[in-house]
Amino acid sequence: MLKIATFNIKNDYKLYDPEKAETIYNFLVKEKIDILCLQEVFDKCSNDLCKKIKDTEYNMYGKYRFRLHILRTINEKTPIITEKAKTAKTMHLPHLPSPLKRVITRVVTDTEDGKIAVYNTHLDFMYEFTKKRQLKRIIKIIKREKLPVVLVGDFNAKTNKEFFNEFVDELKKDIKGMEARHEQHKEIRHERHEEKKFARELKHEMKKEEHEKERQGHKVEHEI
Repeated sequence: MLKIATFNIKNDYKLYDPEKAETIYNFLVKEKIDILCLQEVFDKCSNDLCKKIKDTEYNMYGKYRFRLHILRTINEKTPIITEKAKTAKTMHLPHLPSPLKRVITRVVTDTEDGKIAVYNTHLDFMYEFTKKRQLKRIIKIIKREKLPVVLVGDFNAKTNKEFFNEFVDELKKDIKGMEARHEQHKEIRHERHEEKKFARELKHEMKKEEHEKERQGHKVEHEI
């Protein structure tokens, strides 16, 4: 079973205590978390976490909201910590009129049932208009996704907000479509597996027949 956890760890840059990174690391290891998604991660905490996981199989993926590492107190990222990432990418979301850029991190990782795409984000807290634009962008991103999706994050929205419920309803539509595609892919994989199995068995039988003919031939020669 896949264990996924997500936390907004709170940007307490000026009051930061390294004990925070220690607590996150201990939780990660003790609970044997497969995928840990975090929000409001700033450089001090990120650096400490990277040091903690350096000698493990875990890696941290995700870039900061500002490409140039300025304004360090507000330059956050939404990283994903996991062991089996195949690819990782950070994308920007619409943010105006808010001055703070927002990102969404995507990681592709292996599971027992195949690859999945994990998305982690943190939406704007200033303007509802901006949040709506960001949610629309996320919907577009997920619609283009070909793998099963896990979406987590801090959406800065209450569940009774109409725009957020509309977002969830739209996701549900996509989930049904993705489930259908996933089942189709499972059937195709099963068919290919059966075809390969049949080919192996046929090859084995043909070799067995050839050996039997050779044995019979040697037997006739011996009798003569």
